[in-house]
Amino acid sequence: MVGEFGELCTMCEAIILCEQSAETPMHESIPKQGEFTLFYIQTRTFWSQMGTIWEWFIANFDTETLAQGHSRPVWVYTVTQGSWQGPELKEAHMALEPPYITIGDELIMRSNRRLMHKDQVETVGYCQRLPLWNSIEAINENAPGTPGAADS
Repeated sequence: MVGEFGELCTMCEAIILCEQSAETPMHESIPKQGEFTLFYIQTRTFWSQMGTIWEWFIANFDTETLAQGHSRPVWVYTVTQGSWQGPELKEAHMALEPPYITIGDELIMRSNRRLMHKDQVETVGYCQRLPLWNSIEAINENAPGTPGAADS
């Protein structure tokens, strides 16, 4: 899965920050203040990973199944003025065509990083992919209830 967010392979994790803004955020790390949502996209589950083998086999005859994408778990954090809420476990669906990451009622358009709600046509904000390891460290420091966090 490639696009504006870089490669999102089946065994890759990614952290995406989305905020209500008129342009794409340009943070080097998770901000200390502000209002934003973090999507910590996990690797595909074991059975979903097994499905990858089948998808690639079928792609020899029909590439449409690959374009439709796949689903994987995502931890969602809401940050309001430095106060962290979450994580909430949801499912992210990533597709090549149309080039969306769908999480609940939210769509992240991979081609231009726009954040939208499923039932609306206007943009509600923009998103950016953050460096993984520094972001995981910041999440573990700020959201101690995170599965896998050092102090959970």
